[in-house]
Amino acid sequence: MAKNPPHFLHISLPILKKISNFAVMKRHFNTHLEGLDLQFWHDLMDSRGRLVSLTKGEYLCRRGEPTNVCGYVKSGYLKYMIAGVGKIGGFAFPEALLGDYPSCMHNAPAMFDIVAGKNSEVCIIDATILPGLFEEDIEAGRQGRLFMEAAYVSLAKRYYALYAKTPAERYVDLITEHPQILQDVPQKEIAKYLQIEPGSLSRIKKKLLSGD
Repeated sequence: MAKNPPHFLHISLPILKKISNFAVMKRHFNTHLEGLDLQFWHDLMDSRGRLVSLTKGEYLCRRGEPTNVCGYVKSGYLKYMIAGVGKIGGFAFPEALLGDYPSCMHNAPAMFDIVAGKNSEVCIIDATILPGLFEEDIEAGRQGRLFMEAAYVSLAKRYYALYAKTPAERYVDLITEHPQILQDVPQKEIAKYLQIEPGSLSRIKKKLLSGD
């Protein structure tokens, strides 16, 4: 029996055509990472950190508790949960940097729960070394500044989308730029990321399929 095709193949032709243009490209989910020297960060963390295995549902840090951990994802994915409201602020997929930054640099209370969405491997370091490293090493300081600038721009775009676009527009943007997320992440988590209920997402997908 033939397997069912991926969900995004059922979407109306104009949207599918847009998706196909992006599907051949390797894009970071956190698009601000595309402007960073990820090799610099990966090399830094590989040389000073350690590899940690997380099982699905295991926490890297908890909101309100001191955190000094940052790193990058080797495999699997992690999600930034907003405690108490069941929403997802973001995801970190393979190669992406992760951590409650900049809180982790000062062992300050985390703003997010960072949780493994599936069994994952991450390379982590003690982030409290970063302020000193930024002061001592010109290139490290430059990379730290670029990361903060890029993260701010990404956050501003996320806020703009939440307030200026409809849930349907946000969903189409998401699957257009990152079609693989439909295969990697459960629908209920996509709904939480879009800040809507799973039932609302189902209705959006149904309307897209019907071409209304």
